[in-house]
Amino acid sequence: MSQQKFTLYLIHHSHTDIGYTDYQEKIELHHIYYIKEVIDILNAIHAGETKWEGFKWNCESFWCVEKFLETADQSYIDDFIKYVKSGEIGLSGNYLNMTELVDYTVLNNTIARSVTSMERYSIQMTSAMTADINGYGWGYADALYENGIRNLMSCIHTHHGYHPLFKKQMPFYWQSPKGNKLLVWNGEHYLIGNELVCNEYDYEYTIHDGLMHEHLSSFDMAEKRIEAYVRVLREQQHPYDFVPVSISGIMRDNSPASTRIIEFIHEYNAIHGQEIELQMVTLDEFFDILNQAEVEIPTYSGDWTDWWADGVGSTPNIVQHYREASRKLYAARQLDPDGKIIGKEVFDSTEYNLLFYAEHTWGYSSSIDEPWHPNVNKLDLRKSLFALKANESASRAINKITYFHGETPTSVHKELTFGAINPHDFPVIDVLNVSLESLFGHKHFEILEKDTGLVVPHQIGHYARGYEINILVKLDAKQKKSYVIRDIAAPPLISAGNCAKIAVEGVNDLATTYAETLQTGSVVTPYKLENKFFRIQYEEGQGITSIYDKIKDKELIKPTSKFSAFTPIYEVTPVKTTQYEERRLMGRNRKAVHTQRDIGKLLSATVLEDGPLYSRVELGYQLKGTNASSLILTAYKEIPRIDVDFRFHKTSVWEPENLYLALPFTTGYDNEEFWVEKTGTIFRPRIDQLPGTCTDFYALQDGMCYQSSNSSLIIATPDTPLIMMGDIKSHEIKLCGEEGVNNIDDVYAWVMNNFWETNFKVDLGGFHQYRYSLLLNDSNNVDEAFQAAKATNCPVLGYYSFI
Repeated sequence: MSQQKFTLYLIHHSHTDIGYTDYQEKIELHHIYYIKEVIDILNAIHAGETKWEGFKWNCESFWCVEKFLETADQSYIDDFIKYVKSGEIGLSGNYLNMTELVDYTVLNNTIARSVTSMERYSIQMTSAMTADINGYGWGYADALYENGIRNLMSCIHTHHGYHPLFKKQMPFYWQSPKGNKLLVWNGEHYLIGNELVCNEYDYEYTIHDGLMHEHLSSFDMAEKRIEAYVRVLREQQHPYDFVPVSISGIMRDNSPASTRIIEFIHEYNAIHGQEIELQMVTLDEFFDILNQAEVEIPTYSGDWTDWWADGVGSTPNIVQHYREASRKLYAARQLDPDGKIIGKEVFDSTEYNLLFYAEHTWGYSSSIDEPWHPNVNKLDLRKSLFALKANESASRAINKITYFHGETPTSVHKELTFGAINPHDFPVIDVLNVSLESLFGHKHFEILEKDTGLVVPHQIGHYARGYEINILVKLDAKQKKSYVIRDIAAPPLISAGNCAKIAVEGVNDLATTYAETLQTGSVVTPYKLENKFFRIQYEEGQGITSIYDKIKDKELIKPTSKFSAFTPIYEVTPVKTTQYEERRLMGRNRKAVHTQRDIGKLLSATVLEDGPLYSRVELGYQLKGTNASSLILTAYKEIPRIDVDFRFHKTSVWEPENLYLALPFTTGYDNEEFWVEKTGTIFRPRIDQLPGTCTDFYALQDGMCYQSSNSSLIIATPDTPLIMMGDIKSHEIKLCGEEGVNNIDDVYAWVMNNFWETNFKVDLGGFHQYRYSLLLNDSNNVDEAFQAAKATNCPVLGYYSFI
């Protein structure tokens, strides 16, 4: 290509990283004052400060703008709007730099509110910028596009990750699940400009050229680096005579603006401007320049899988609360879409807290090095507060809705009844669960549908403070039903009789009795759990060796699997260097070659319940890293579903560790495909992805599905969103599009980890319980399969009424 003038377009911004460097509320104040300082700089320029002419600023996230507009006085607001309209301040339609924990509705609503807030000032946002994240759920493209955002600047941070398409500093059209096309610049690290232009630090981060050791002045180093950067781009056949370079005031997150950058630009351009020119631009300006370039831009479709999705595994307890809050908000919106019962402000505040917790910062910067540091623990608690506040407000919303529909406090003077509401837009069959400390005088009874008088199956379970009333319910979309209690006579007394199948020690373990019991609907023993849908077998030392689909006559555990179903697997990596360094050296793996791996061994099987609705057994495991570990299996008699509660007491470990559950499932048919549901989309991992993206792990919303033309096997994941695919041993990293990366591969629930060397929560110790559900569905429609997963994760609302 010709050696015509090359332009570096500098996008001056402050990376929004909330809770990594300081308290969230302090970061908020900083960003408000950064915008005020930018306005002061621009006012000075317009008052005649010529040495700063050409200065421009970009608000990386809209959250900063929102907080500024909420708190600034009118004169600052007026100037801000003036400079946005003049093109001296750029806006981003991205609210915050997010993880994939957030669901599509919350993400879309937040972007919509941001866009609407600027439309009041006759400003249309068309571009977005992200920084310090390593991917997005595919649905993010639709959330931006359908709110008027047409351009996305992605400043990928390849720490333990990689840029898509096997190449950075290039544009492409990202075609969304709905067919929309978003123009993306697949860019460089968000502080690359600080290494090129105004480097004042004694370390090399993105550029490893050794110049730090040459004792050069800052300007001399910049001259050499800029020339080398442009030369290498040209050598690599970069098709444009320009490239964007993001830059902050200092080489730090949450950085203020700096006029030294524009001063440097003037000094540099005076010397080199005929060959290489530096120019500050806004996001919109850059994309206007890109659209005018006569270079064909390719189109790619698929998930931009996030390499940093594993952060949610470092705080599994709080993430469990978060996901419950997200489901409750969904149910509340389904049943009260206009907020007439709970108030629309509850939706807004819950969404804000959900979004803020799902922001990409997972803790203070020295969480691994200094886990005792006050800021580590304080910021962990502070971040948790957002998930807890979201859960509280969503729970209050659900309570208002159930009380609106008839829930009451308990009463000793009124009659006990029950209510159920289906929040979904499709019919469901479910087991309603209502907890009560007392049965209020009822001992022998049956439960009837109030409207029809039909007796419905029920089962009484127990919890720490009383009883669990479980009722089989069948509800149409959005349907509500009431259930009443009718007392019945006590069953006749039993006696010894002439066949003592139960021996004097109280145990019945005769094979003939098991066979007879199965004829009544189910049997659960220390060796198997069986009903009309499943035959589940477990063996000492091995675990769950078979889950057999009796309807389709198919084994559901892959014959090639290395592990039994739901086997817990624990990994810990001995530290040979330092806690920080050991993790850094793992690279794109989340473990090392010398990682130690322990496979859970089944030690015991204890029958817990067997009644009209379900059978339940607890399988006890020996597992390193835990003081106690068990799986509680619940198989339903009228629903083809198995719930698995993984319960364990985790020891506290500083070393890098992971905990998995093996999910070695199949429909048993040759034509199956593996699907997952993420923010705003359903797709096939390793197929429907951008080339060059992560294929090792994924952060899900409702779950995953093996889909064949004959049936669906669905695994719902209400509590822990992460799954791992492929070999869990340390391995050479293969990317989407490379040979040997297959859609059908080993799958594991990735329950928890403390891998990252900076800001993950290092201590995973404590008592935990997380649920997974395996469901069968006759449909060959993958959308219907994920409806079933959603209904399982977000069950019918149940309540009691005393009337």
